[in-house]
Amino acid sequence: EHCHFIDSPQQAKLFQREMINTFLRYTDPSLRQHTVLTIGIVGGGATGVELAAELFDASRLLNAYGVTALDHQQISVHILEAAPRLLPGLSERISQTVQQELETMGVTVHIGTAIKEAHANQLVTADGDTIETDLNVWAAGIKAPEFLTKLGLSTNKKNQINVEKTLQSVDDPSIFALGDCASCPQGEDGTVPPRAQAAHQQAKLLAKNINHLLEGKALNEFHYRDHGSLVSLARYDAVGNLMRSSASRGLFLEGWFARQCYASLYRMHQVSIHGVPKTGLTWLVDKINRYLRPRMKLH
Repeated sequence: EHCHFIDSPQQAKLFQREMINTFLRYTDPSLRQHTVLTIGIVGGGATGVELAAELFDASRLLNAYGVTALDHQQISVHILEAAPRLLPGLSERISQTVQQELETMGVTVHIGTAIKEAHANQLVTADGDTIETDLNVWAAGIKAPEFLTKLGLSTNKKNQINVEKTLQSVDDPSIFALGDCASCPQGEDGTVPPRAQAAHQQAKLLAKNINHLLEGKALNEFHYRDHGSLVSLARYDAVGNLMRSSASRGLFLEGWFARQCYASLYRMHQVSIHGVPKTGLTWLVDKINRYLRPRMKLH
């Protein structure tokens, strides 16, 4: 109840409104030397990391537009991650590079730090330490909708339906699940990570398996292929790797080229959802709006 979530457009808009209102409390330039605005982000995955960088970028724009007297030097952002490092689902090299970039910006990174309690203006760690905050954001992990646990199918603690490698429910072979809603086995004791590329690959397999089921053919098993990951740090930087395989760690990317790859990956997702014509028109409109719209939406 004391943290903002950004798992849906509605939640993101609510957080944006609260963030701007928080900045608007500091419009008097005389407050600038005596004020530090503290934002706590629980979760050091891709969402928390990218949000921290975007907050610093937003503070610069809000100050430039005269919305607030505070600039990035008066913004204190804390990322708290329970795992031993940031981005625990990605490679250690990416994790280290991202942490260095964030600390260079001014982000305070707390690793191996679990949160026990969240209050209106305070976060309490499992060790009993407290961090005073003006705004809290909860970006820790993926959890499937609770209604999945009420369907009569076995689920795990994240509300994901337990499925076979064919994506069929372990309880009923005529029910399939994929993406964040499914707990699909991978390897000896692991599961497929809840990532966009995994859901994309599962969707393709599921379409084939449903046809095979209707035709009385054997179903194919899902084998996740990690093609790499990219993390955007607002306009400051991007880090990631591409062309990963079981025999190779892939190509490490950073800087301008990584940002271009990140933008291209975003357009590829749009093509998958909307098709080439609509994505092309969306790209054109976005290009035009770079010159017509302000960098920061204030309402």
